[in-house]
Amino acid sequence: MLAIQLTRFGEPEKSLEVADLPEPPAPAAGQALIQVEYAPLDHHDLLLAQGIYPVRPELPTVIGNEGVGTVVSVGSGVTEVRPGARVLLPFGVLSWSERVVAEAADLTVVDKSIRLEQAAMLTINPVTAGLLVGLRDLPAGSWVVQNAASSGVGRSVIVFAKERGLRTINIVRRAELVSELRGLGADIVVADSADAGARVREAVGSDPVLLGFDGVSGTATALLLDVLTDGALLAIYGYMSGQPFTPDPDVLRAKNITTTEFWMYEDEFLPQLAALTAESARLVSDGRLVLPAAPVYKAADFPEALAYFRKNGKVLLDFNPHRA
Repeated sequence: MLAIQLTRFGEPEKSLEVADLPEPPAPAAGQALIQVEYAPLDHHDLLLAQGIYPVRPELPTVIGNEGVGTVVSVGSGVTEVRPGARVLLPFGVLSWSERVVAEAADLTVVDKSIRLEQAAMLTINPVTAGLLVGLRDLPAGSWVVQNAASSGVGRSVIVFAKERGLRTINIVRRAELVSELRGLGADIVVADSADAGARVREAVGSDPVLLGFDGVSGTATALLLDVLTDGALLAIYGYMSGQPFTPDPDVLRAKNITTTEFWMYEDEFLPQLAALTAESARLVSDGRLVLPAAPVYKAADFPEALAYFRKNGKVLLDFNPHRA
């Protein structure tokens, strides 16, 4: 059985290998055997491979944080799913493998109207967005601000915020993304520039901006701090810049801004994951949430997929050996 295995912590090009592993055992009572269809290769996968993710599994191990598959067979007593059902792989079921076994009760069945490629990306970025938007109980009409607004999380934040009656301020790197994100429902979109903060403040007037999301870190944080108002909360969920989170402490004190590092699998968030995953699936099925498209690589071509990711961003790994 083909899988992608982490052999040591370090540079992913050297530590991740395509491997031939034994088939998983037949599903026991309460379990399901699943043919993995697609699993994303994303930034957090490489953080895990480098050993700087909050989870450090024993090595060697298959990795992969999310994916979609088709139920092949079930063990005794399983009523939640049937063979042929399309399911999302839950946290803890490592997805970079042709077949996996999971607890049936942990599986989320997704409607077959949702394309497999979209379903494969449902359980992390949209759920992260739903959790971020809910970090503060804000009244309808309140503003939230984010950078990395064109990313999978960023686009999902726009949709989840609108679902909850909130308005979004969205910071992007390229001006050509402005009209695209407005088409998704973003209220304010500005390209990062020296006067971006002034333009945002002019647009929102005296309204408070009490919640912000930082997916870039490094120097990009400064603009978020410029936009946030007194008593705000800034959640750091990503480091796309490759730089550490280094906010100006004087600004934090002057504005009484609280910062928190966000990880979706903290104990406090676990009870919300199933409902947010189901809501994400409904939003995609209804056409209100469209996740960014990603090119597909056969899992056997993992080195090429990784090289593409390094230059261009997220890709999908195809683990179905029967797909042409």
